[in-house]
Amino acid sequence: KPLEWKGEQFTELHLREPLTAQVLFASKVMGKRATVVTVRDAQLDLVARIARWPAAAIGLLPVSVQDRAILYVTEFEENARRPMDETPDRTPELRLTFDPAIEAVGRSHVEMTLREPVGVQRRRYDVTCERGTPEAALQAEINLVGDVSEWSMAAVLKMPISKFARAADYLTGFFIPGPRTGPTSRQS
Repeated sequence: KPLEWKGEQFTELHLREPLTAQVLFASKVMGKRATVVTVRDAQLDLVARIARWPAAAIGLLPVSVQDRAILYVTEFEENARRPMDETPDRTPELRLTFDPAIEAVGRSHVEMTLREPVGVQRRRYDVTCERGTPEAALQAEINLVGDVSEWSMAAVLKMPISKFARAADYLTGFFIPGPRTGPTSRQS
């Protein structure tokens, strides 16, 4: 049945794969700390952004409809992310293609080429992550993808979240710590 909010009727949620920018903006809703409440608020914010409904109207939907919508929009990223127990892809190069092309800053982006990040790119990633918020963690990945690919921030933000997640996982896969090196402080 139609939902009415402030004199406007809403009958259908039209959902699609989120863009990286939409996920970033929704992550801001979580604030400094992700809790059960702030995570759900961010997920509902993402649904509202994609459906182009007011957040208050999304809040009036039955919980089962909200849950199905959240599951739909978040599965794109979740299914694209590397499982924590899986060995990262450390091939020398990863190429991602985009059809349709991503249009940003007067350019058409059809292919993204990634390779292992260099030290200054890792440092920028770490500095951004140190803010300790969910938004900062995502922003650090966005910066890293842009830095390594040499794509503009505008183009990276227009990436479908599944392609972005694949790119970010590939790059951060090089950051997973290996065995400890250097002197140890073991006492005999």
